[in-house]
Amino acid sequence: MAKRLGIYIFDDAEVIDWSAPLGVFAVARRMDPELDAFLIGDTLRTVQATANLSVTPRYALDHKPSMDAFLIPGGIGSRAEMHNDRLLAFVQSQPRETLLVSVCTGSWIYGKAGLLDGVKATSRKNGDPSETIVPLERLAHIAPHCQIDRHRIVDNGRIITGGGITSGIEMGLHLLKRFGQDDAFIDNVAHVMEYEKQWALTKPDCLIVP
Repeated sequence: MAKRLGIYIFDDAEVIDWSAPLGVFAVARRMDPELDAFLIGDTLRTVQATANLSVTPRYALDHKPSMDAFLIPGGIGSRAEMHNDRLLAFVQSQPRETLLVSVCTGSWIYGKAGLLDGVKATSRKNGDPSETIVPLERLAHIAPHCQIDRHRIVDNGRIITGGGITSGIEMGLHLLKRFGQDDAFIDNVAHVMEYEKQWALTKPDCLIVP
């Protein structure tokens, strides 16, 4: 059966946060054409991610595309997206069977939407020179009832959060697992990407919450 990953894109979204899982699925689709990943914007207008990269989404939020997982990346623009009522309503309206996924500061949006109360979650653990508080600590302020965790991937069943910027690669590989692919398939994707050594090191840094 087809499995579809929708990735939200917005102005100043961190390029690696969203392009890494998109790239993982692009490689995986060569081996299983039933896999699909696509970009969703607030509207269909072209957005400008970091590095002045212009991207046009396939869908707008109003299209309400059918998908098995919805991923929100991080980036400086996530500060504004926390106050995007359309996005918050979209997230809150997703069917129970749709996985809610984030990379880096994308978890802030789920926290703002009240979806991390009583849930273990992570975010970027290292700050940059412009930040007075690291993103993981800010998540604790945004969602004070969230159980802050430092694993690279934290999987609560429906809500899955990833740590820093490069964790988007592991998140993409982890989602293949959640979409029913076996370890041999996922390891082969990592091999094709020449990421097998890094995958072997980072794969255990995943918390599966019972």
